[in-house]
Amino acid sequence: MKSSFIHIARIRSLVLLLALCFLDAMFTDMGLRLQFIEELNPVIRHIYDWNVAGFYLIKLFLPLLFMLLYPRIQARPWVSPALTITVVTYAAVNIYHLVWLAYSLKYWMNSIT
Repeated sequence: MKSSFIHIARIRSLVLLLALCFLDAMFTDMGLRLQFIEELNPVIRHIYDWNVAGFYLIKLFLPLLFMLLYPRIQARPWVSPALTITVVTYAAVNIYHLVWLAYSLKYWMNSIT
């Protein structure tokens, strides 16, 4: 019973990670389009400038790869803590995105009125 609960929780964490990575890409795209932010990572900036769809694919590639590899690596002791740390980190990044987006939109709305 406990083992199946842990397995379901990890699968939910993997799906949550994918969703958080997508939201990160979406918020970054929105911030770049509205010129609220600049992409500081030169590689990601180059990919974004080259092709926005490629930007989304790159942003989603690693969590998808991790999901594909998970059945083979799940028994290793570092996998569960790494998954937890990654999900928490991406959750924090998305909270940060929401904060700057809210402030930027508020500033933008005040500047046009």
